[in-house]
Amino acid sequence: MNKSNERFQNMFALFKTLRTEGVLTQAELKDRLQLQGSTISYLVNDLRKEGLIKNSEKSIQTVRVGKPGQLIELDNDHSLFLGLYLEETFLDAHIIGVADQEVHSQRIPLDDCAPDVLPDRIIAIINQLKEVYDSIKGIGIAVKSVVDRMGNLSSFKRPLRTSDVPKIWMVEGFTSRIRMAFPDNVVVVENDANCAAVYCQSADKQASPTSMVFIINEKPFGVGCGIMIDGELFRGFNGASGEIYFSNRSIQDLVEQNKNGQDPEQIMTLLRESIVKSIYFIDPQKVYLTGGLFSYITEAAIDRIEKLFADFPYPVKILSQPHYSFPARGAVLLTADEYIENLLSGMERR
Repeated sequence: MNKSNERFQNMFALFKTLRTEGVLTQAELKDRLQLQGSTISYLVNDLRKEGLIKNSEKSIQTVRVGKPGQLIELDNDHSLFLGLYLEETFLDAHIIGVADQEVHSQRIPLDDCAPDVLPDRIIAIINQLKEVYDSIKGIGIAVKSVVDRMGNLSSFKRPLRTSDVPKIWMVEGFTSRIRMAFPDNVVVVENDANCAAVYCQSADKQASPTSMVFIINEKPFGVGCGIMIDGELFRGFNGASGEIYFSNRSIQDLVEQNKNGQDPEQIMTLLRESIVKSIYFIDPQKVYLTGGLFSYITEAAIDRIEKLFADFPYPVKILSQPHYSFPARGAVLLTADEYIENLLSGMERR
């Protein structure tokens, strides 16, 4: 590894560590990254000059011998990113800073429109948000669809309104049209379960390099799966990795018959066997369950559901999301990583 590449890798690792941990001292960064103290100082100074790092106003809670170090953190205002979760009938929009701190969120109804008009509708929404937040550096879009190698949406599901409109759309050129509309921004379009897998691994402080995330939504009901292998998102040959079909009709019947809302424990009891079978294909170190089904679930219910997998040889953890969507936040992480990589690679040496 040449020195310039080593410096880039160290700076990027420092950035991601601060984003995950929030605030740390330089001594703690030294321990986390296993680098010399002088190297950490150089890296921090370089990132501080770029405006990415600032001194934190938070106080050190731990008691140490000697003079405590200054806590530092990423400056969330350095750059903002737009995360969108494109669902069947609405769009969740999140403005999130580089430190993974949310600035704004809203739910936008998605009007009926033909597949060829959908990109224009999304572009109009993005333009409206960019008028308010003009420092947006990247746009990440999580979609309930396979995003193939060409950036097409190959299985975007829509409620069946009329017999003339198919329930599953093929939206060709979706990604390229968004990128053409915003050439000065980093644009990432990815499957929602893949985005959730990226965010769950980042949000869990004890994350494992190889993991699976099952995103389970209730309205409308659906199950997606994202896979991380050795710390990297696994998409498969054509972006369809993790598209596991659950053929048990009793699950769908349960959802359709329960008009007053879904019982997460009932649904997870029905899903357990299919989830267990699919997990053995990957043999991960950890399994996450998330999605709308767990949005407002109680701690007691989480405990009971996790006990369904108590005899399972893999740790299963439920990550609830009460007011924001993990897929949108995962899309932001992918977008922010690409933006920061470009930024750091262009920084001059000291």
